[in-house]
Amino acid sequence: MTAAKISNYSEIGKLNTVIIHQPGPEMENMTPETASEVLYDDILTLDLALKEHAQLSGVLNLVADNVLEFSALLSDILVDEKVKLDLIQDVCALHGHNELVDDLMSFDAKDLATQLFQGTLLKKNTLERYISPSRHAIPPLPNAFFTRDAVMCVYDKPIIGSMAHRVRLTEALLLKSIFNNHPNLKGQGFHFDGTQRKSENLTIEGGDLLVIRDDLLVIGYSERTSARAIDRMAEKLSMGHDNLDIVVVELPKIRATIHLDMIFTMLDVDTVMNFAPLITGAGKCKAFHMSCTQGKINYINEYSGLPKALRLFGLELNFVNCGGDSPFAQEREQWTSGANFFTFAPGQIIGYKHNKATLDALDVAGFEVIDANDLINKKRSLPAGKAAVAMDGSELSRGGGGCRCMTMPVHRDSVKW
Repeated sequence: MTAAKISNYSEIGKLNTVIIHQPGPEMENMTPETASEVLYDDILTLDLALKEHAQLSGVLNLVADNVLEFSALLSDILVDEKVKLDLIQDVCALHGHNELVDDLMSFDAKDLATQLFQGTLLKKNTLERYISPSRHAIPPLPNAFFTRDAVMCVYDKPIIGSMAHRVRLTEALLLKSIFNNHPNLKGQGFHFDGTQRKSENLTIEGGDLLVIRDDLLVIGYSERTSARAIDRMAEKLSMGHDNLDIVVVELPKIRATIHLDMIFTMLDVDTVMNFAPLITGAGKCKAFHMSCTQGKINYINEYSGLPKALRLFGLELNFVNCGGDSPFAQEREQWTSGANFFTFAPGQIIGYKHNKATLDALDVAGFEVIDANDLINKKRSLPAGKAAVAMDGSELSRGGGGCRCMTMPVHRDSVKW
């Protein structure tokens, strides 16, 4: 791997470098009773998840130059004893178990990376710990395969997520250390470091931030991303910009819409996937336009919905409906991440096969639907035009996300609008 310059100025530019994470033992280090502690509704089966995730990595390895594995990047930096100690101290302090520092320092780099993902058991050697319902002193990271949430590459630098739930702050600490110390990623600084926040009201996660163009962002105001954080992003990201427009979408604070990319993703320069009831329908979410210049918010206007706000910037979009035209199918398929597509080149996307009505809608919109395994096994090739790669994902989607959630682009080609 050569040094990966950070360059991410759109949602749709050809993908060159991306970070993913193959699920590991952390996914099974929970029970039905403890699943909610790590933000799961149910327990997942690792073997099934691995087979599905292999399709995602297989496709990405065909279309991108560098597919980087989160755990491998972490192992690389943990070879340095100072980096190792600093990171272990930060993780142990976060969870209030500084007594574990020496034990964790005894692991070699690869084993420590595995340990940080799968969690460290709580020693039941005091009454307080014995009666504690928690199994872990340092919780496992079953959400880590959703690499998008804890770090976002925007323009030429990362944003380290300011996670809404403490259990996910470990992911942000690990990724911060990678971008600070990995020889192929370091040296570019951060727009914002969410691990250093001074307020619980300042939260932002990657599923809520969409880079449309170099002068236009769309951000979800959700249960995971706060208004205060959006104000901070407006100030930070507009530095060096004579004009930066941010369209904010106010999402319902419910499980189905934890992030904006669960109801809206860019597929091409003129095409988006959307959950119609909240984007184009009668109950569409309110939108706010923030006009920003050189670190300042000039003014804010309110609009009845995202489509109307985007027209201000010349975006007359074709809206493909998650679940097609059936309200019943729309509701079911949005729940199973039917709107959460990842675009790896203009008009070329990957999403879940089980959302059949959504794939039918894409077919009608001119996307050639291709089975991921056929592509990986070279039975099919990507066409020059629009294509929707369909991968298995029934198990992965039960974790609460889709293909955009599982991919964190570091470098894309620029796009002509």
